[in-house]
Amino acid sequence: MTGAVCCFVPIRRIPAQETPRDYLPAALRQQVNRLKRDTAPTTKANLVERGLILWDWINAYSLTGGPVPVNATQSVGGVFALRDDPSATAPPALSKNIDALIYEFRLKDERPKAIPTLRLDRAGPFPAGSWQTIQQTLTCGDEAMPAGSTLMLARMLMSDGGLAQVDDPAADHYVSARCSNPRVRLVKAKVPWSGMHGGFRASAENAAYRLEGDALQPGGTITLVFGDRSGGSRGFRMPGFSNDRFLLPVYADIKGDGCFLTLSWPAIAVQGKQVAAVKMFAPSIVKAGERFEAAVRSEDELWNRATGPLPAYRVELAGRTVREIPAGEDSVAVVQDLQIDQPGTYRFAVRSADGRISGESNPIWVEQNPPYRVYWGETHAHTGMAEGMGSVDGFYRWGREDARLDFLGLSEHDVYLDDSEWKSMQAAVRRYTEPGKFIAYLAYEWTVSRPSGGHHNVFFRSPSQSRVAANNAYTLSRLYQGLRAANKTSDVLIIPHAHQAGDWRRNDPDMERLVEIASMHGTFEWFGNYYLKSGFDVGFVAASDDHRTRPGYSGTMPAGALQQFGGLVAAKARDKGVNEIFDALRDRDTYAVSGAERILLEVDLNGARAGRRVAYTAGRRLRARVSGTGPLDRVEVIKNGELVFTRRFAEAPLRPRSRVGIGFQSSSEPFIRDNPRGYRRWRGSLTVRGARILDVRTHFDNRSSEYARRDSQSPDRILFSADTRGAINSLELELDGVTPSTAVGIALEESIEHDVAPPMVRPFARIPAAAYELPFSELKNGLLVRESALGRNLDSITLQLIEPNAPRDGEIDFQDRSAAGQGDYYYVRVTQLNGAHAWSSPIWVGGEATR
Repeated sequence: MTGAVCCFVPIRRIPAQETPRDYLPAALRQQVNRLKRDTAPTTKANLVERGLILWDWINAYSLTGGPVPVNATQSVGGVFALRDDPSATAPPALSKNIDALIYEFRLKDERPKAIPTLRLDRAGPFPAGSWQTIQQTLTCGDEAMPAGSTLMLARMLMSDGGLAQVDDPAADHYVSARCSNPRVRLVKAKVPWSGMHGGFRASAENAAYRLEGDALQPGGTITLVFGDRSGGSRGFRMPGFSNDRFLLPVYADIKGDGCFLTLSWPAIAVQGKQVAAVKMFAPSIVKAGERFEAAVRSEDELWNRATGPLPAYRVELAGRTVREIPAGEDSVAVVQDLQIDQPGTYRFAVRSADGRISGESNPIWVEQNPPYRVYWGETHAHTGMAEGMGSVDGFYRWGREDARLDFLGLSEHDVYLDDSEWKSMQAAVRRYTEPGKFIAYLAYEWTVSRPSGGHHNVFFRSPSQSRVAANNAYTLSRLYQGLRAANKTSDVLIIPHAHQAGDWRRNDPDMERLVEIASMHGTFEWFGNYYLKSGFDVGFVAASDDHRTRPGYSGTMPAGALQQFGGLVAAKARDKGVNEIFDALRDRDTYAVSGAERILLEVDLNGARAGRRVAYTAGRRLRARVSGTGPLDRVEVIKNGELVFTRRFAEAPLRPRSRVGIGFQSSSEPFIRDNPRGYRRWRGSLTVRGARILDVRTHFDNRSSEYARRDSQSPDRILFSADTRGAINSLELELDGVTPSTAVGIALEESIEHDVAPPMVRPFARIPAAAYELPFSELKNGLLVRESALGRNLDSITLQLIEPNAPRDGEIDFQDRSAAGQGDYYYVRVTQLNGAHAWSSPIWVGGEATR
């Protein structure tokens, strides 16, 4: 018998065609299918039901990663208030918004391939402020686009770059269009649009191209050339600030019925330009003899990280070179193993090898056994998930690497957030937190208008916590209740701010322990006092409210409401840990600084640190120590909202050759339950009589729109323009030949206040033209102040003689001998000659803590 050979051939099971897993839960799928079948317009009777289903649909779809309209959650959020109060009046556009979103999500649910796609010919990075020509090509999906279809060229609200136009080929920012089908005509048009990519608070016209003639068939293309130079245009200007996600948003109406679809927009990168300045970031407090690191950052003229060849630098301490950084292309150089052995106050100097570029570090207190460290953070800033631009990763990278922050929270506007974006924020907190090096916090901004409670930033101790959003917590009491129900109050921190003013008449004492008093929107010290005078125990922070993923070191916007540099909060804690810093914030162990000025400030009253309440006593001794980032002007003590003590550090006698400071300051106080008063514009001319101007130096925040320059026709006349909103903008003059008969004349043009968040009770005031005479013969202790009342607001122009070698370090020792009351509060305000401020948190004497 012949043996048989058996061959075992493995058989592979061929699966049947798999149905993609539905992104909607079964119950929601049934509701969505019913919603899609009902094609009748939304009415008052079904508005709430439809809106609630749509809300869940939007959030479920967002988790697929597909493009969600930027205004989707805000557009639908109003249904929650109507659900709770059916008698309430629906927002006028709510029904229309619901119908438009149902149409869009039906298409994305059933026929996603019908939606056109976009492709860039190049995505950068492009130099900030440069003129470019960029092609963006739209490819038609599997559904033809008939005549009447329209491509809308939307705008980015926080961009200072180009605004697309289709009318003039020779003008800036011209966008041309060409089609793969020559029988499709592209006709210029305008589309009124509101929201993040249109008029933010009212409709604005966006440029567009409308299709006429033939339909664009599936696979056909339309190429949009942004910055087409063929007709003489300079091109399309990039934003002046670096960013990892600048968009040229194109919306497509593919049926010609006015329903514009959100496409997947490719991102463009913008980077800084050549080095113009250098800044060094060092720890604020170190132990004598310990090793630490610092960072040297090369930047361009608008605070972007510099690109291109960088010079070699010398790092010096007390005139001695301690480190050399070779020339190269690393714009942030980390200098390790630095060490200072002797206690004291120190500042590193940084100089390029050729001497053209120089800078210095923040002040450093070296102590034998420091009881705490000062950690710098940002509690209020945004990305492209709101009305700004940039990614979550770009946000945290900037804060960690460019601003060199110790801690940071992304407080994105909750009205714009979908579930996918919230999960991305939670993931980023976990990804970037590295105890001992950098701490990220989960946060959001509760975004309601002033009448409903105003904006409040909410911070969580843990990234696993959930937001209580404005859509269903649409009053301040609902916010407090919702956060208490979902969390331990010790794990939540609420920080109201003044731009869309928090309601200073209400407070949750267990969670609302800090108040933001300065940001890019202005300086609002009064806001903190309003809470304090209402009896609430709150400390002070400052922040940026930047919308361009530049937290902690933002710079300014050329126009609009974000005119100041921003602000920071200093938290005093023993270690750089999640709990340690969070507890320091909740304990009001903080102080606020304007800009990115890492001023060092230590205050105690009867031995107690700022943020504390001490036992009642009639004897009150307040001491403060300060080290500035520039020469000190004055240190003041505020008691119960009133100035009770001032020590001036830059006071100088009149000399033939004198340095003179001219300061402009306007009140931002509202006096009623209103948003802050807007910016005051100081524009005009300054003339010096009886002395010669040798030099002019400005301390203006906004390098794009503020200026002070010599009149080419008159050497002793200066033309200037500055905007203030609670802060001081100043310029310094170097004068020769000064005598008591010298005078400064200031002629101001007529102006009108600007940039206030609606709703506002008090309208913008018109400020008439005015002339001021500041004779040196009226100086008292080297100081002269001219005040002007505008209603209940008081603005001022200050003339002072400045000591050229004014100190940057100082102390005060103040004994309060005025009438003592239970619950009196005190805080310290520091002002530098460059207009920068620091504010300690208050200290209370006697009285009772908020319950």
